[in-house]
Amino acid sequence: MKFRMHKAVLFLKVLCLGIMLIGTVASIEDSSSETITYGAYPGAPTSASEQAAKVGAYPSNPVPTYPSNPAPMYPTQPSTVTTTALSTSTSSITAVYSTQAPPATQQKVLLSYNVQTAPPATVYFSGTFMPWTSFRQIFPAKSPMLWVTSSAGWSWYASCPVGGWVQNLMYVPYTGTMKLYEFYPDGSTKLYSYGFATPGYKYIWFYADTPGRHLSLFTIFDKPSNYITIDVF
Repeated sequence: MKFRMHKAVLFLKVLCLGIMLIGTVASIEDSSSETITYGAYPGAPTSASEQAAKVGAYPSNPVPTYPSNPAPMYPTQPSTVTTTALSTSTSSITAVYSTQAPPATQQKVLLSYNVQTAPPATVYFSGTFMPWTSFRQIFPAKSPMLWVTSSAGWSWYASCPVGGWVQNLMYVPYTGTMKLYEFYPDGSTKLYSYGFATPGYKYIWFYADTPGRHLSLFTIFDKPSNYITIDVF
């Protein structure tokens, strides 16, 4: 009886040892399988040796194939247009004026200007002075515009002595009721009504009657132009 129990115990020990060996083999096989599939999918970790082999294969921050500040696809204005930057010191821009008053029939009235026979040398537009020929190429001619004749050309600013008479040039894009507003240094405003105006280039005479800063703008069919500044001294 004791011999049979001893034999049964020995059999159980051998069986347990066999199970442990099978588990060890399975663990080795699983480890081998893991090594084969290691890093086989995107984002999977890589071993230190694999990382060392890949150093320098690509930069950590790839260089973009486009510039950080791409150039515009098209120029803001034709390449043939030449411009001159507006001087930072506008005090050097003086009005083209006369101390002799124009005929009474030309005062406080809207007059036609023949730009074909007397074009300006330069025109202030879109932040710069540019030659008349260049201005004609890009001017949309859809909005009312106002300038003052000056030493720099048709400008948005000029200075003038008291008693001077200056031509204020304007472009009228369409037919409509026209009004001009002049803001005086003391804060008062003068309104000039010119009735119906036809399209084209026009001008009026500005009289420097009061020292200080004068601002002027006009409206055509209630659409305002830019404003101009004339400093009277």
